Amino acid sequence: MARRKQLKGVAGNLAQWCLSRNFDYKGYWALGVLYEHAELVSSNEVVIDLIDDFVSNDALGVKFSEAIQLLSRILKRDMESPKLPDSWAKDVKVVFKFNTEYQHMYHFWGSGLGGKPFMCIVSITTDQGSTYTKECGCNVWLHNPVKARGPQ
Repeated sequence: MARRKQLKGVAGNLAQWCLSRNFDYKGYWALGVLYEHAELVSSNEVVIDLIDDFVSNDALGVKFSEAIQLLSRILKRDMESPKLPDSWAKDVKVVFKFNTEYQHMYHFWGSGLGGKPFMCIVSITTDQGSTYTKECGCNVWLHNPVKARGPQ
């Protein structure tokens, strides 16, 4: 029998997925592209609302629709697996925070590779008002298509 408490695991899976190299946006690591977008709009934060399919500071409204759809599919898969009803997730937000303070637990292993400290915070609010939150971190670089393509 499914329990709402399992949404904490769903939040953790979603946060880990966001750090993954499999989190792809048009062939590039989505974090680098989101970081570039945050820099362009002079922000250190991008918030994706998965229930309303909305990016808070995306002026075009559809620029990151592919990334939102990917995260929505991961959320759906993670909720279907343990048979959690969709109605239990009233609000699901993924917050990408760039240029954060260094935290040894999250940023030590990648610090030798460069990049800036980054945090991903996933929060799922249930229909009963409980909120389950999971945070993960890594180091991230600005999106650079020339560097990503590699040597020609």
